[in-house]
Amino acid sequence: MSPRGPRFAQSTGGFGLPPFTPAVKWLIVATVGVYIGALLAGPTIAQQLVFVPVGLLSGRIWTLFTYTFLHTGDPFVLIFAVLGLWMFGGSLEAIWGTRRFVIFYFASSIIAALATAVSAVFFTAAAGYPYHGNWVVLEALAAAFAVALPSAQIFLYVIPIQARLLLPISAGITALYMIYNRQVHPFLPQVFGLGAGALLAGGRMRTPRQLLLRLRVFWIDRRLRSRNLRVVREGKNDDDAPRRGSRGSDKYLH
Repeated sequence: MSPRGPRFAQSTGGFGLPPFTPAVKWLIVATVGVYIGALLAGPTIAQQLVFVPVGLLSGRIWTLFTYTFLHTGDPFVLIFAVLGLWMFGGSLEAIWGTRRFVIFYFASSIIAALATAVSAVFFTAAAGYPYHGNWVVLEALAAAFAVALPSAQIFLYVIPIQARLLLPISAGITALYMIYNRQVHPFLPQVFGLGAGALLAGGRMRTPRQLLLRLRVFWIDRRLRSRNLRVVREGKNDDDAPRRGSRGSDKYLH
């Protein structure tokens, strides 16, 4: 979905303005600050913040975190970008909490950027293309809003719709932009952002520590299987029931 998206969103049955939550507030401040800084400093700041897939090969890892804050040119693009962040982000942060919302914001934008870098193998024009702006995040937030609050109502311009329709509408608008511009690579992050938003919103967000623990459990299980051992879970079936007097619910058997 383009930055000129829904006018406002409401997580309840009626219409209303979303809350102005802490993370959304600071993200808006950072976005506006970067915009003003880019105007005053010229292209110097923009060149350091913009994401170019081939730039990852030269170690420009920080651009995975910074490119969504950079907006150049028409100030109306900035206005709609800020409004979109508030409309979707305020409602989602109120539901998820600040920590999960911030993780979602950066995780979705980083996943979209990395997927774009990988796809540059097939779309060679994407390798050197400069990506910037929070359109990718707005796509992710729209997808998350559709997954988390499918029955909520929003104004798409002047038309009230249910939030669950945001997924096909966002995908359709992005496809129309591709057709109109006769190019695919400028819109790859938006496509991947939409998918990342739906994926991350569909389950419980996990911290890096939780992901590391799950990886360690997976590694241990593979080691056990390689030694012809298997884990027997308690209550799985009668044959797998634990023996009386054993400790814990899992035992390793030859």
